[in-house]
Amino acid sequence: MRRSILVPTSIALFPAAVCAAESVEFILPPNPLPWALFFLASAMAVALAGGLIYILRYIIGDRRVRLRDETRQRLEKAYADRLREEYQKKNDELKTRLQQVRRQASMLFSKVKNLTTTLDPEKVFNAITEMLVQELGVARYILFLHDRSRNELYPFRWAGFKDEIRDSLILPVDKVEHFLTWSFSRGQLVYRNAALDDPETRGLVDRDPLPDTLVAMPIGIPGETFGMIYIESFQDNRQEVDEADLRFMISLVSFMGMAISNANVFLQTRTELTSSKQLSERELAEKKKLKDIFSKYTSAELVDTLLANPGSVNLGGTEKNATILFSDIAGFTAFSAGLAPSQVVAVMNEYLSAMTDVVLEHDGEIDKFIGDAIMARFGVLGDLPSSGRAAIEAALAMLDRLRQLQAKWAQENRECFKIRIGIASGPVLAGNIGSERRQEFTVMGSTVNLASRLEALNKEFKTTILVDENTFAQVAKDVRAIPHENVQIRGMEGRMRVYEIQGITRGKQEKRKDLVNIRSRLGSTQPEPVPPAKPADTPVSPESPPRGEPHEEPS
Repeated sequence: MRRSILVPTSIALFPAAVCAAESVEFILPPNPLPWALFFLASAMAVALAGGLIYILRYIIGDRRVRLRDETRQRLEKAYADRLREEYQKKNDELKTRLQQVRRQASMLFSKVKNLTTTLDPEKVFNAITEMLVQELGVARYILFLHDRSRNELYPFRWAGFKDEIRDSLILPVDKVEHFLTWSFSRGQLVYRNAALDDPETRGLVDRDPLPDTLVAMPIGIPGETFGMIYIESFQDNRQEVDEADLRFMISLVSFMGMAISNANVFLQTRTELTSSKQLSERELAEKKKLKDIFSKYTSAELVDTLLANPGSVNLGGTEKNATILFSDIAGFTAFSAGLAPSQVVAVMNEYLSAMTDVVLEHDGEIDKFIGDAIMARFGVLGDLPSSGRAAIEAALAMLDRLRQLQAKWAQENRECFKIRIGIASGPVLAGNIGSERRQEFTVMGSTVNLASRLEALNKEFKTTILVDENTFAQVAKDVRAIPHENVQIRGMEGRMRVYEIQGITRGKQEKRKDLVNIRSRLGSTQPEPVPPAKPADTPVSPESPPRGEPHEEPS
């Protein structure tokens, strides 16, 4: 079918005609205006379509860029988060491992410390085997010790082996060529892989009786090897030993060697100490017995000096400045006449025990008992700040203790008595006096005689404590005293001033200074200076000595 279509009016019918398979005939009108409009409309349609396509491409392209950037950012963020999580996980694992290492190091240090300070051999070897298993992770091992007399390595402790190796696995060092004997002879730690690389040890690695040796570690100190540690396998089945393992093993076996060395010295000396200990215990018991016996008669310091240096006991002597105290019971004959002998002994023992305690409490020394009399010395065996003051304080304390005894005896309806005391200071000869078979440590000299005479003079002066001028000079500012001038003492040349002590006005002196070992000075001929006596004042007849007011020296 043929159809004629005017171009300006039939453009829209063109697709329909094509679809209907009809022939389309374009008839151009003679006027060009329709034709121009046709092409203008076509151009505008193409331009509009192009603009729409450009706009669509712009919109789609921008979204694709944004999607690409967002995707990249998301991927980067996810990767960073994953890295952060992995880092945190690794960091936590590292901290945990570090804490474990610290705990292990602390436990290892404690074990090593205990190992090196232990002297008991059994505890030493228990600690060594425990460290092999727990610290080195060893599964099968043998601890060999060296028999010096036979020059053999014999099994001492093991794990993973039968007990038969005790007798069957003995390695003579000079006769058996093996990995272990080579390591023992040279004192070097050797492990299997290194031995295989060394031509000198390559042929020793797989030899019987221990062909599976993995590590051989000698235990010892410089100059001496006590044994070997044979390692056949580890708990983690590893066959390699790295540098860190080697350093750790070398350090560990060095501590083990020190511990065995200490225990070895202990074993060598324990037998000697056992025999000497029994002798020492007997000697100590004998010395204690002697000290207990002689301390009842003399000072503990003198007994200690004698026991510490018995070879110094001789018949010599030395001069020393000291103070001597004599004490006697007033009217003892009349007092004891009305008592039975047993009663007298009981009273005297109670009295002398109390007075002895007082003397020793004031750093004095009991020289001897002369019947009911007491002779004490101050400053002979030990230096005192003032031996005279110590003696006067002891004398006053003796009177106080006697008053306590008198009160007790009065309640028991027993007789009481009083005492008289004489004190003198000056040079004395101190030493062991007697024969070769029996000696007595005592003091002699004019000072001793003067103290005895002053004690007796109390009866004539009707006083209780009399001291010489040398003694009074040491305490002149601290005591209440009455002077007795121009007194003639029996057996003494010239006249002197003596003092009646009535009390102390100031505090007590300090305790004894360090003891002086008088034994080191026995035989000395150099006397110590003695303070000179003050000249007597107005002569007074000794037959009628004056009794004045309490006297104090001016400050």
